[in-house]
Amino acid sequence: MSMALKSSLFDEPAAAAAEAAPKKFKFAATFVVDLAISLVYVAAVVPLWAGETDRGLVLAPTFLIGVAILICYVGKVLVVAYLNRAGGDARTYVKSSALVVDGPYAWSRNPTYLLAMIQFLLWLALAFYLQAFAPWRPLTLAAAVLLPALFFFVNDRVIMPTEEAMLRRLHPEEFDAYASRVRRWIGRKSAAP
Repeated sequence: MSMALKSSLFDEPAAAAAEAAPKKFKFAATFVVDLAISLVYVAAVVPLWAGETDRGLVLAPTFLIGVAILICYVGKVLVVAYLNRAGGDARTYVKSSALVVDGPYAWSRNPTYLLAMIQFLLWLALAFYLQAFAPWRPLTLAAAVLLPALFFFVNDRVIMPTEEAMLRRLHPEEFDAYASRVRRWIGRKSAAP
């Protein structure tokens, strides 16, 4: 079961056309959710990491996981830049002029959310790895496990259906054909026999 969100964060009926500048700048709801969850991870994991800095090589994998997390952030910026160059718009308060179905969108209808999910799973891996060498912190582990689940649930059940409804209204035939070929999170659907 999914639901469309009726909120000032998703003001599609009053949204500006892609060619016109919006009346005021707003952050996309997904950016706010992504940033909030990232900050909770930083608050939960960085103190754990800082307490283990004297362990030397044990912390080397944390550097690699940290680099992978940063790559996810850079990837999200590149996907949004690709979307904008192709005529789409990642902002919910701007009506896209084109439905972008190629590039990263040929493999996921929501590649930025997919990268965010990978990023949160990397944070989870980092928390579990650090917890193996540190005193037990149940709240850190609970946050590390619950945050990706919360992110998935909010996006899959609220944000994505709301955005899909807007895209379906803007590009009715194109969006239905696209949704029949590409999955919401990742992968192409197999052709019917």
